[in-house]
Amino acid sequence: MFRARLSFAMMAFVLLFPSSRLFALDDWQPINPEELKMTADPAHPADAIILYHEETADDMTHHRYVYKRVKIFTEQGKRYGDVAIEYDGSIGGISDIKGRTIAPDGTITPFTGKAFNTTVLKAHGIKYLAKTFALPNVQIGSIIEWKYTEYWDDLLFAPHWVIQDNLFQKRAKFTFIPFDKAGYTIHDERGDIKDRVLYLPIGLPENIAIKPTVNNHLELELKDIPAFEEEEYSPPADILKMQVDFYYGTSKTMKAQDFWKDEGKYWNKEVEKFIGRSGAVASATNQVVSASDTPEQKARKIYAYVQKAKNLNYQRDTAILEEISKEPRDKRTVEGVLRRNAGFSNDIARLFVAMARAANVPAYLMRIADREKTFFRVNVPNEGQLTVEIAVVVLDGKDVFLDPGTPLCPFGLLAWQHTSSQGLRQTAAGTAELASTPTPSYKDAVSKRVGKLILAEDGSAHGKVAVAWAGEEALIHKLSGMKTDEAGRQKALEEELQEMLPNGSSVKFETANGWDSADAQLTATFSVDVPSLASNAGKRMLVPTNFFQSRSKQPFAEGERKNPVYFYYPYYAIDEMHITYPNSFHMENLPKTDPLRTAFSMYKVERTANGNTVVINRDFAMAGMAFISKDYPELRKFFSGVSTGDSEPLVLTSAK
Repeated sequence: MFRARLSFAMMAFVLLFPSSRLFALDDWQPINPEELKMTADPAHPADAIILYHEETADDMTHHRYVYKRVKIFTEQGKRYGDVAIEYDGSIGGISDIKGRTIAPDGTITPFTGKAFNTTVLKAHGIKYLAKTFALPNVQIGSIIEWKYTEYWDDLLFAPHWVIQDNLFQKRAKFTFIPFDKAGYTIHDERGDIKDRVLYLPIGLPENIAIKPTVNNHLELELKDIPAFEEEEYSPPADILKMQVDFYYGTSKTMKAQDFWKDEGKYWNKEVEKFIGRSGAVASATNQVVSASDTPEQKARKIYAYVQKAKNLNYQRDTAILEEISKEPRDKRTVEGVLRRNAGFSNDIARLFVAMARAANVPAYLMRIADREKTFFRVNVPNEGQLTVEIAVVVLDGKDVFLDPGTPLCPFGLLAWQHTSSQGLRQTAAGTAELASTPTPSYKDAVSKRVGKLILAEDGSAHGKVAVAWAGEEALIHKLSGMKTDEAGRQKALEEELQEMLPNGSSVKFETANGWDSADAQLTATFSVDVPSLASNAGKRMLVPTNFFQSRSKQPFAEGERKNPVYFYYPYYAIDEMHITYPNSFHMENLPKTDPLRTAFSMYKVERTANGNTVVINRDFAMAGMAFISKDYPELRKFFSGVSTGDSEPLVLTSAK
């Protein structure tokens, strides 16, 4: 997505520009009586369908207007009345939320409640900011509809249209209102003049075209858009769905190879201007490092120093943000970051590189795509794909990739979003070239759980659980913990553990350590009560040995799969479970499970007995991240074996 800033005079023009679209969307679409009477759509059986979907991206007013109308067919379909609008809170927000419910008899109930800021949990515990609200009086047969405005700051945001939805859509209309070039030109940070709008359709039917209108808007109208079939552990859905990418371009950007060469040159120039050769930076560096330090010691000390700066992407400070907003963008330098001891993530990465160079440690910036949001596509000449800057230092002749702009990220580790990504990297020759970041290892994301339970004769159990997270697993938890207070951290950890344990279990948080240290593991302890861990069958008691996997299911049970399989990062889980059973029982059998090993995974379970205590040690490693269709059968076979091995119970017999 293209980003360019406008001058103050241009902003004044934009703010005064009348937007008829803004007022038009205050009115609801007329209700079709036939759609109100619908009880099902035989051609597209589902819990609900989208009757109409409209989006208008307006770069004249820095807004995006969204409208959806949904028909509810089943009891399950009523869940679509709970709406979550995801957005990027770092650049803008959501406003003008309106909604209403139309009953089958035509009665209209407007939404008069409040939308709440919340987070939406995705796979691997990744969370997204969202506005959530519940539409009133949703019934089978209702039509529900809502609309809202997304806004952002003084950026031009050529849109990214995601055409498909998880529901079938009868009609959809997308409109892009580019910045009006009449009398104005658009300059980005490189100084280039953007004189045309370019776009790349992905996955659209061949007979569908984007059409220019008489007022230079771009429109796309579609009918009968198939539902996107989401599957667990897939790449981000917005990458797989039908979509259109827009960007502002020039005659020089038609060839991607030439574009990235030019973009690298301009970005490198801008970076070097920002970093400069600062006496203040040199002085600060001399206070952080010693002349006798090795290059690695210097790099580590500087890394620890810059990570103590307030990161404005994670910790908002109104006074500092206001001060920065008054500073012309082309006048900002690394000295300002140092003076404030605060900056955005990319500013902090630049400060690290500046100080490393001042300490005579070879250091370079790299600008990459955030893999949480998008995959870099080299054939798309759009610098907006690259949003994150990391650092590369050369130690003992080897490149070491660092992530100073991610709080609490340990030295030598990249946040998972920044691994296996691509972008532009500065070189020792003073240029920039396309390059990739390292592929992560499963050893970089480790979690270990240790439980000690006392089993009662009625099958209930109580005891303690300790959990430790290291590497990526610790970083994800720590970053999430930055967004809440101590009570919120404790609640989140309790809920996470509770979701693993048998139904009905209660979890009580006791202690946690390591929240605020980049290098320390994050650890937590809990007391647990399980009302029905084991089941009794006559004199026998069946005791599950998959305590931490009791709610897990085979994620790839389906014989066929439409989408690639995608894990955000490789990971390693270690479990150690001690179960002490009553003296009135003796062990009838101790199950044995053969280990599993593939080129991309490993699974091993060992169960041993010591008196009336059984110890279960389980190791699970997923070393791969992306699996295409031909890999799916082997992946499915592996997870099926894991599911079988985990389900082996311990059989006890009563001596009474």
